[in-house]
Amino acid sequence: MNIYNNNGNSSSRRKSSCSYCRAEGHNATQCPRVAEDYAWFTRSPPVIPIGVSATPNTCSWYKNPKYWGEWYTKCSEAYAKQEAAKKKASSSRTGSTRSASKCGFCGSLEHNRRNCDTMDQYTDDAIVANRNWRKMFHEVFVEQLGISEGALLNLKTENGYGSSKTTEEFIGVVTDVNWHELSLFCGSKTHSSGYDYRKDDYRQQLKVTVQINNETKLVSFGSEGIGVRLPSGVERNLVKYTGSRYSWNEPQFVSVLSPSKTPLGAEWIEEGHAKAMEFLTKKRSEDKLYEEGVTDLIRLWQ
Repeated sequence: MNIYNNNGNSSSRRKSSCSYCRAEGHNATQCPRVAEDYAWFTRSPPVIPIGVSATPNTCSWYKNPKYWGEWYTKCSEAYAKQEAAKKKASSSRTGSTRSASKCGFCGSLEHNRRNCDTMDQYTDDAIVANRNWRKMFHEVFVEQLGISEGALLNLKTENGYGSSKTTEEFIGVVTDVNWHELSLFCGSKTHSSGYDYRKDDYRQQLKVTVQINNETKLVSFGSEGIGVRLPSGVERNLVKYTGSRYSWNEPQFVSVLSPSKTPLGAEWIEEGHAKAMEFLTKKRSEDKLYEEGVTDLIRLWQ
């Protein structure tokens, strides 16, 4: 899932920057430029602090006179935030008796996360659910469809609409599948072509990379994704999210021309992406995971 796979990966997320001076490495509440600029602005008469500061330049567009009013407003707002933060820090040091701590996962006043049986059970259930999902995914995707590295896929692109729509088909060779990232967060509760909202933190894209002539592309498996019919007759969604976050220009899967059933090994299934499942409960509460649909998805695959 994105929240785990992108954790600590600087190449997949932007560095945070200050909303006041735009420098990286701090926010407006910590910005060293704010107090200095504010001191210039509040002089009598006021001084526009261009070229007089010892700290790095504020946003370059503030140098234009037509933005000086906005610059002063932003500076005043940031200064107020810094003063409020100082008061809060001071009151917390000299404040009243600390309130009783409680478990950040289940809310109990009798223990914390390190001793929470409810959290441990939730994590175990998530690992089991993901193990079940991975087993089913391997059966359908690799064993039945024959999609893994080396497979030849029939793909298509569609252009235009209605009577003017054209379709082009071509062949792609699978060069990579993001096996290590895959989890039950690739799927959804129901198998349909309709839109399925989920907070981006809890999505996981199935990324099948193919070589098409001299280009590499990610494959889209359509808005419906990949489904599976269980012995009970119930149809369940196995993969909903494929390709990139927005896959409008990606080739769509049509069929497998030449399968490749490269075995992944039992450890890929049994491991159950355990570290990712443990990451779920590290900073999120049981109530939050339920509200955001995570609990229902886990129960679906238990």
